[in-house]
Amino acid sequence: MSAVGHYLEQHGIPTAGISLVRENTVAMRPPRALWVPFPLGRPFGTPHAPDFQREVLRAVLALLARPQGPVLEDFPDDAPAGPDGEESDTLVCPVSFPAPPSQALSDWHVRLAQERASLEPWYALAEQKGQAATGIAGMDIEAAMDLLATFVSEDGRLPDGMDEPARALRNAAEDVRGWYAAAMTAQPGPKPNPAALADWFWGETGAGAVLLAAYPICLHHDDPMVRRIGETQWLPRAQRHHLTKI
Repeated sequence: MSAVGHYLEQHGIPTAGISLVRENTVAMRPPRALWVPFPLGRPFGTPHAPDFQREVLRAVLALLARPQGPVLEDFPDDAPAGPDGEESDTLVCPVSFPAPPSQALSDWHVRLAQERASLEPWYALAEQKGQAATGIAGMDIEAAMDLLATFVSEDGRLPDGMDEPARALRNAAEDVRGWYAAAMTAQPGPKPNPAALADWFWGETGAGAVLLAAYPICLHHDDPMVRRIGETQWLPRAQRHHLTKI
């Protein structure tokens, strides 16, 4: 969308957009953008909250008064809670994974395999409901987890002979996050809201822990594409406080 904005501006049409990942917007420098502190997929915040959504829209449109860019402003407010019964701040059937002893932290393959076995019944229910995650890495969830575990266990090693290994790494991470989310939202009762789901994933699961451990490896990797992914796409801003645990 940044490229489209630049193209339209060159033809005299002012543009403004919403940013959900501030780091990407800083790098791409669109003409005018409003960064919002909302979950991915919710550029206007909470569903069924028209007054709040109008506030966001007015803030975006106000950027059109700025004669030239790049302009990047931050929306000051968090999204309000959803209507009662629509979403929950907690998990209905929480799945807790005990932290392994410190000496076992490096055995990521075993830890992720155990978690996968615990969550597979919930994921099977998601498949029955037609809510299964859409895999973008072109591999099954076991292979995606193994790729991430190997990357961390072997200090940034990527598989030999793989086309675009950095992209495969990023897509494997997205697939794992989507798989966990699908498993947990298949639970009965109100769905957990995105913030509660993200806090659980990044703060309580081995999959979140392996992605946290991979973050500094990405930032200092020899492959510039891996570094770029680490800087802009790997770890949500709202979850960076978990880095103190690694």
